[in-house]
Amino acid sequence: MRTTNLATAVAATILCANVAAADVDRTQRVDQVFKDWARTDGPGCAVEVSQDGNIVLERGYGMADLEQGVAVRPDTVFNIASLSKQFTAVSLLLLQEQGKLSLDDDVRKYVSELPDYGKRITLRHLANHTSGIRDLPSVLALAGWNWLDAVPPQYAIDVIARQKHLNFEPGSKYSYSNSGYYLMAVVVERVSGQRFSEFTRDHIFQPLGMLHSRFYDDRRMIMKNRAIGHVKLPGGGFGVWRPTYEIVGDGALLTTVQDMALWDRNFLYPKLGRNPQQLIADMTHVGTLNDGKKLDYALGLVIEDYRGLPTVGHGGSVPGYNTFMLRFPEQKFATTILCNVGGGPARVAAKAIADIYLEGKFTEGPQPPKPREEPNVPPPADRQPTVAELKKLAGSYYSGELDAKYTLKVVGEQLQAVVGYEAPFALYAVDGRRFYSKQHDVTLTFGGKGFELGADELQGIKFERAARR
Repeated sequence: MRTTNLATAVAATILCANVAAADVDRTQRVDQVFKDWARTDGPGCAVEVSQDGNIVLERGYGMADLEQGVAVRPDTVFNIASLSKQFTAVSLLLLQEQGKLSLDDDVRKYVSELPDYGKRITLRHLANHTSGIRDLPSVLALAGWNWLDAVPPQYAIDVIARQKHLNFEPGSKYSYSNSGYYLMAVVVERVSGQRFSEFTRDHIFQPLGMLHSRFYDDRRMIMKNRAIGHVKLPGGGFGVWRPTYEIVGDGALLTTVQDMALWDRNFLYPKLGRNPQQLIADMTHVGTLNDGKKLDYALGLVIEDYRGLPTVGHGGSVPGYNTFMLRFPEQKFATTILCNVGGGPARVAAKAIADIYLEGKFTEGPQPPKPREEPNVPPPADRQPTVAELKKLAGSYYSGELDAKYTLKVVGEQLQAVVGYEAPFALYAVDGRRFYSKQHDVTLTFGGKGFELGADELQGIKFERAARR
């Protein structure tokens, strides 16, 4: 018996040593993924890896605040941008569970300010990005707004409500729209009688022990251990980005990788709501278009595959932050990367970490990086207008939908546009009526008393020539 016990003890010791060695190897390989961010003169990332709902790795790389010289730690708080959307979606599901609304309700039942487009737009359309409602940041950008301009909540509703047209018939197409998730947060507030930040605190964060999570709905708020956002400067180095954008629902959750691990655990061992299992099933149920085509987008979550394994994930990106959460439900594995720099490595790093920890479990080989999609830039017309022809187009034009004025001027032999306090941008003729800006990827189509502005799916925004003074 003693010999058997000794052999068992030796085998257990060897097994533990092998596991410990494997953990050290994985940690070193993760360190290599973030080697370019492990510095004292640049922003960085916090990393969390969990298995079976338990954290197996948490690391911090780079600086949370370059001005104060504070390093990133696992308990550093980040703005997670669009990674926040899943919490907005679950808020609606909790209210639906309480019988206070249905995802199939018309959004105008709760947000009467929206115009009647002649088509029914449901809360589910908003959550699946199939509503056709124009994207709020895109609309604001066309009006000359930038991410440092204050956007009060009521102003955001006014901007959305001013839009006279949809991008497409509700349910006919998928197109990512932050407007939908902002409107969802408005619905939560109006149905619950609480501020959105209070509702999520009481019904999500506190029940799950996510005590370092709060929606950023007041730019004066103090949040301990918060990472300052940073942007890459054109000449090299980094600058500070302090947002004044107070819109929540589409983004703006402040949280840590440690809190996100608790959120991931709820997917494996649900305890939120009255019927936790059903809540998770509803969250991960993908949307369907009117023609029956299934999407890869559920409720604030993207459902797809990585190297042959099913995944649930989402990313977030604003000028000062870059985030990504990637879960492998069947392997009960998850990782969350939160970075405090625009254009950070979160998405690529999350997949690299999965490659390390799930080595040998994939059914497909490594995926080559997807080529970056470039805008479809139209070629210039064979004959560009003369200066005399351009001068006929010069003047001020106003759009009620954007509540913005575009001023067109002829500089040299070129037509330029100015909106707000932005720098002028050049326009070149595509044909006899259309002008295009490479800098802003917008098209101006002249006709009648003005022109129509188009950018990606935001088409048909009318500008009329202002009266000359």
